[in-house]
Amino acid sequence: MRDAPFKVPWFKVGSKVGEGPRSGGANDEGAVTNVFLMAGEASGDLHAANLLLALRRLAPDVEAFGVGGERLRDAGLECVAHSEELSLMGLAEVVRDLPRLWRLSRRVRRAALARRPQVAVLVDSPDFNLPLARHLARAGIPVVIYISPQLWAWRAGRVRRIRRDVRRVLCILPFEVDFYARHGVPAEFVGHPLVDELAPVMRELPPRAPHALALLPGSRWHEVESLLPAMLGAAGRLGTTIPDLEVRLVVAPGLDPERVRGLLAGAAVELVTFDRHRTLASCSAALVASGTATLECALLGVPMVVGYRLHPASYLMARLLVRVPHVALVNLVAGEGVVPELVQDAFTAEALAGEAAALLGGAGGQQQTGLAQVRRRLGEEGASERAARAVLAVAQGAA
Repeated sequence: MRDAPFKVPWFKVGSKVGEGPRSGGANDEGAVTNVFLMAGEASGDLHAANLLLALRRLAPDVEAFGVGGERLRDAGLECVAHSEELSLMGLAEVVRDLPRLWRLSRRVRRAALARRPQVAVLVDSPDFNLPLARHLARAGIPVVIYISPQLWAWRAGRVRRIRRDVRRVLCILPFEVDFYARHGVPAEFVGHPLVDELAPVMRELPPRAPHALALLPGSRWHEVESLLPAMLGAAGRLGTTIPDLEVRLVVAPGLDPERVRGLLAGAAVELVTFDRHRTLASCSAALVASGTATLECALLGVPMVVGYRLHPASYLMARLLVRVPHVALVNLVAGEGVVPELVQDAFTAEALAGEAAALLGGAGGQQQTGLAQVRRRLGEEGASERAARAVLAVAQGAA
């Protein structure tokens, strides 16, 4: 799930379907056997995959179909489309793809309506999922949103559509429940699924190398292209003053490592594709694209500098519409500026190097106090199972 509040709308789907017979609930024995899952992005794919595995532990006969990436496919999702087809961000970046995206949305919608699942679980991606929720609700299919759209950041008016079309919102950030309560939407905090994902490493953190710097330039290719050059430039500057600096580029799932390697231009960087979280935990500082990776760093106690850069038109729109005090999720969860943020023109190699040098020089220890508070606020282990139980309750008509 991408979490940067600078996300902007990219397309809508429009055609209406007729009213269908009421669906939802369970079969005669109360069992839930048919679930639709829709995850449009890399982080959402990971969380949805863990949700599907939890669903199958609770209801072994569950069959799931929908839209997913590599993790959901590995978990057994029957894909009618792939998440990679939706992995776009920003208005200016996707205008040229509108016809293809419209055709894709129609294909997904038709597949969902044809098979009439007992419940539909829509993960993040609101500009795809909210129109889809309208069609599903009209057909009598109960809809659950897992990983709330960032309505608290901008376009809060969309909450009316959620109140109309969605049975329940499963929140992974603690402050989201109050937002929905104010708008009369049933919602619950199930905890953040990253806590489950990272628990094995969190229980036994590896030794931390004093001069190891992690680079996390994002989970989309266009993010990597935009952010990695400045990160590499910062690492190069740091290397002139820290001769034993170790630079580890942590490649997000779903990205082609060889394609990323092509951007390194001979830089002395270790490309990390396996055991990502343990490698990240062994670093003393990180340069991180705004998004879910900031919470990964927080949970592992890795001090960080957060940055982001958008197409100028998308950034201008974000400046006009976004209504939150911070860009980084870790700062939003903390309720204060725990980590430095470098956005747009401020995202430069020189600025990144300066902030990273401070972290490696001792400021990182001070930052870790705030990161520990973020860890506590993200909840205990078991988020995926709590979410799965909530989904089954909606499918069985109990919620």
